[in-house]
Amino acid sequence: MKFITLILFLLFPLLGYTQIDVSKATTEVTKDLTLPTRKDAGKKELVGKYTFVVELDGSASTVAVKDSMGFGIDEDIVKKLSQAKGWKVAEVNGTPTRISYNLPIRLVLPKK
Repeated sequence: MKFITLILFLLFPLLGYTQIDVSKATTEVTKDLTLPTRKDAGKKELVGKYTFVVELDGSASTVAVKDSMGFGIDEDIVKKLSQAKGWKVAEVNGTPTRISYNLPIRLVLPKK
């Protein structure tokens, strides 16, 4: 539960811009991630940054890893962001516009 709360907190700034439902997007991106334990990673949390573009049709494209978490997690997050649909398209002066986002994600690792 702490993990989901943390992700919601990190995604909250996107709510006003493009995210249709923060909890739904968080669930999709973090669902079924295999996380290393704290002992395996040698730290309590992993931090990564991801970039993507919201297209005019509401899909995400050009998804890339800006700062890697490692442990195979980046590949899963990029795949899930690439497949995510239903992003709200940004508008500038009433005109739909493609927009680029930087998404930081911090994962608190399980103790065991």
